[in-house]
Amino acid sequence: MHVDHTGIFKDFNFKLIVIDAMLEQQPSFKAELERLKEQHTSKYEWYTGAGPIEELLVFFASLPLKQRDLDTVTELSFDGGNEIYHIIQPDWDGEDDLFDVVSVDGFEHLTRLKSVFYASMCQPEVLEPMKSAGIEIE
Repeated sequence: MHVDHTGIFKDFNFKLIVIDAMLEQQPSFKAELERLKEQHTSKYEWYTGAGPIEELLVFFASLPLKQRDLDTVTELSFDGGNEIYHIIQPDWDGEDDLFDVVSVDGFEHLTRLKSVFYASMCQPEVLEPMKSAGIEIE
């Protein structure tokens, strides 16, 4: 079980959803992530039960998220098809609770967050603090 070592988010899996939202925004960590992906996913043994790539989990757990990156997040997607999961475990099929979110504590750091697309990855009540804060849940 990994934790957010930066202390911004209570739930590491929620941090992953936030990072996923940043991936298309040219985040400050993009070059380092690309290097790690190339280094570790190229030799990933698909469908062998290899599980998540530990080096990527460690990278994301200790990744400090700069405010300028957090400010790019206007929408989050709670969906098993998110790119971040397939970076961490290329053959992940979404059939387990490996990336399920149990808390969104820390969402307050996402000052420009306006909406959340909810398909899966948590129980609906987990999103209540966001809904109470006026964030649209679709």
